[in-house]
Amino acid sequence: MPTKACFLRCAATVLGMLLAAGSSGQEVAEAFPPQGFVPLFNGADFTGWRFGDASAAPEEVPSAWKVEAGVIVGAGDPTAILASQWDYGDFEFEFEWRAGGADVDADLYVHAGRLLEADPIRITKDLAGGPQETERGEGLYNASATGSIGGGGNARRPVPELQKPLGEWNIWRIVAEGPKFTLFCNGTEAWSCTDHVPRTGCIGLRVFKGPLELRNLRIREIGFRSLMTMAEWEIYPGYGGRGPLDEHWKRDGLVWVLEGPGPSIVTKRKDFRNYHLRLEFLFADPNPDSINTGVYLRGIHPWQADIWEHAWGSGLWGVLHVSAKMVSDGNKQYYPELGKVIRPIRRMDNPPGQWNYLDVRVENGVVSTWLNGRPTVDRYPMKAVDSKFPDAGGIGLQAHAPWKQVRFRDIRVKDLD
Repeated sequence: MPTKACFLRCAATVLGMLLAAGSSGQEVAEAFPPQGFVPLFNGADFTGWRFGDASAAPEEVPSAWKVEAGVIVGAGDPTAILASQWDYGDFEFEFEWRAGGADVDADLYVHAGRLLEADPIRITKDLAGGPQETERGEGLYNASATGSIGGGGNARRPVPELQKPLGEWNIWRIVAEGPKFTLFCNGTEAWSCTDHVPRTGCIGLRVFKGPLELRNLRIREIGFRSLMTMAEWEIYPGYGGRGPLDEHWKRDGLVWVLEGPGPSIVTKRKDFRNYHLRLEFLFADPNPDSINTGVYLRGIHPWQADIWEHAWGSGLWGVLHVSAKMVSDGNKQYYPELGKVIRPIRRMDNPPGQWNYLDVRVENGVVSTWLNGRPTVDRYPMKAVDSKFPDAGGIGLQAHAPWKQVRFRDIRVKDLD
């Protein structure tokens, strides 16, 4: 349960938003998303969003985008694209938008590439909800070449009649599940197509002419089950620190805070075999040298996706056996079998103080990891290389010295069996 201090902080934040909204005349966004959804916008800044190909937040937000009184405002600049830091597969996405004038022209991108290479959905007066118009015709925006949504999208069409009058908020909901893609506008189904491709990617917006206002952006990933309650976990009886679980793993709103020297934890469920795990993590310390935590892939050390501040980057996971011996060489200690550790393909860690997004997929003894939307370990045959890799187990979160704060959020898992 959230602490009293957490409730006081949340109340103060909401009060501040209400005061700001009252001074500007804008309505305030909701404080918490509906059940099962997670917010994509915190009401204060662009955390979780990016303005280019990189996953990290920019040092400077483009002048065409700003946050005012709990609302995102796009002034209009087609070169300043706003995109989610993370990719999504099957999901339900909701958001509200309001045009600041009759000539507002903007596009919504779903399942797009890092630079929004996809066929957009229009947000403009007479074409709202419709596909981009090109020389190929509506809904035929380079579908075969770029893998645009709809694969031709013949069912997609403009639905201006479903939009609210100018100056009022519109509520859009998109459900993408496999090849089926459905748009709802203000509670009414606008259209549904069954040839939707690609099936994973970013959510993005491009405003050609503003102002366009956005609020209450939230998402629910279909097929994933949240692991963000301590009732799902227990103390891992092995590697890690000591002490009661609730003294070292603390809830702060929608975030878990790990502060050692506490124990590692593992799910009470111990039969995870083939699964897709997604979570976000952040090193709170500006100098996170030697931080070392990670995800136990099937519940026990040492098979893990490491989360640490290392030159190789996070996503490293070992094939070291528990029986491996550590060797001392002067002031350094190491495993002679370090060569059996799989290095990431590339370092994709965001700077300290920024959130990172980790994907782990375990299927038939083969392991892949992605960090911040980019592959770091590609289909490594763990079971074939190391026969000791368990056939099933829990999912663990490692607590390991030195004890600098690590934050986790939105931990969820999808069974692939």
